[in-house]
Amino acid sequence: MTAELPRRVGRPDQQASGEIFRHIVDTATRLFIDQGFVATSIEQIAAAAGSGKQTIYRRFASKEGLFLEVVHGQARRLFEAASTAETAQENPIEALKESCRLFFDFVLKPDVVQLERILVAEVGRFPELGEHLLDDLMAPMWGLINRLLRAAAAAGQIRMHDPEMTHILMISLLAGWPTQQALFGRTPFPTQEAADTYFDAAWAMFLRGVR
Repeated sequence: MTAELPRRVGRPDQQASGEIFRHIVDTATRLFIDQGFVATSIEQIAAAAGSGKQTIYRRFASKEGLFLEVVHGQARRLFEAASTAETAQENPIEALKESCRLFFDFVLKPDVVQLERILVAEVGRFPELGEHLLDDLMAPMWGLINRLLRAAAAAGQIRMHDPEMTHILMISLLAGWPTQQALFGRTPFPTQEAADTYFDAAWAMFLRGVR
């Protein structure tokens, strides 16, 4: 049974408007993941959300815009979790490891993998989905990781001549192969233990390269 938003008379207040926004995005997230981008229409999202099309179009100029908000929402959740790790840890290298592990787990979540597949499939037809998208999506997370890399270097925990290259190589080493496998529909790790073992080995290799 579809959950419907309560009917309101007149212009919604700020809190109600925020609730409507989140409900639309949550509904769109579920439909995009279940059906894909092309098969999901604004009409379907409106019906599933118990909303009107104009309610959606007042908030999002297009289906592409709504999809981008869905993806941005996932990226924000990752950044919020990593920010907590950054502030909770006094040791930069440990905070960096925890943030990288959050990223590692995030990119392998089934819902995130499906959204990544949609992005890859649609970027050719809708260049605006790909232009600067990765940079825009991940800028807060990449900024956090760069801060932790610099802090670890300042504390003498790692050597780092080129921060940008160090960042790229670290992320590629930790998550490159598992993400590729997941995008092709393979299961990179049969068990949680296998994922833990891979991450720990990749992290140890990274540390050997920067110490």
